[in-house]
Amino acid sequence: MNKLEVVGAEFLSVEEETERLRLERQVERSFYQAGLALQTLRDKKLYRSTHKTFQEYCQDRFGFAKSHSYRLINAVEIVDNISEKVPNWGQNETKLIFPTTESQVRPLKSLEPSLQRQAWAEAVEIASGVPSAKIVREVVKQIQRQSASELENSSQTKSKIEFVPLINPQIGQRVKINEKHPLFSGNLGTIAQLPNRNSAVVKLENQQRELIHLKDLEVQRIVDKNGKVSSPSEGINHVSGVGIEWYVRLDEPTWHKLNEYAEKTGTATLNGAIARLLAENLV
Repeated sequence: MNKLEVVGAEFLSVEEETERLRLERQVERSFYQAGLALQTLRDKKLYRSTHKTFQEYCQDRFGFAKSHSYRLINAVEIVDNISEKVPNWGQNETKLIFPTTESQVRPLKSLEPSLQRQAWAEAVEIASGVPSAKIVREVVKQIQRQSASELENSSQTKSKIEFVPLINPQIGQRVKINEKHPLFSGNLGTIAQLPNRNSAVVKLENQQRELIHLKDLEVQRIVDKNGKVSSPSEGINHVSGVGIEWYVRLDEPTWHKLNEYAEKTGTATLNGAIARLLAENLV
């Protein structure tokens, strides 16, 4: 479906081939350029003369849903990663294949950088060209299954992270939306509110807030090699196959203030909000 079929006998001149390639690269880079522009608008707060928040600005100015702007911004980092060996993306790399839509990039977000590059290369090979978002999703799932299997079979594994059905929801709890959810399956986030017995307002990693039924939520826990469940201790924790994570206990008012700061500054994650807060106060 992605292959180009020759349907005529006409040939393009060298100049026409060059112009065609240039225009094709502009089309391919459109979502990437949009993400770069949105990132600058957000970071410099260039919306502040007309709007209080970046989300309101994007909705009014571009008609973007609150999640779409952050998806485009997140896509920039992923595209930069999978094309890091190509400094002049879109100019001289006639044989290289790059994403043409944000939806092709989105599934890669759940992988670490090195695996993002692997997944994209495999998807391109399967499609013999620009892969569809569906192909990328399937490749990502396959890599995740392989990684999980390797983690489970490794004799050196000291502990691992897994997700289990949520039983006792708490504000600030790290959760994952399970595969049965029709819209947000696989997304990670934190519980921001508990409006009733059956649902939770989950703040996703892209700052989007969604009301999710508790039956569709799973909670993160750490299990050692003997199957013993342990709670993360405050400070630096190393989980094999995942890396270093920092856990700190906050009271609920402080947690809410940190989230408010993240939204006010347009920071996509709490880690980014903390880093920005520290940078502002250590300068």
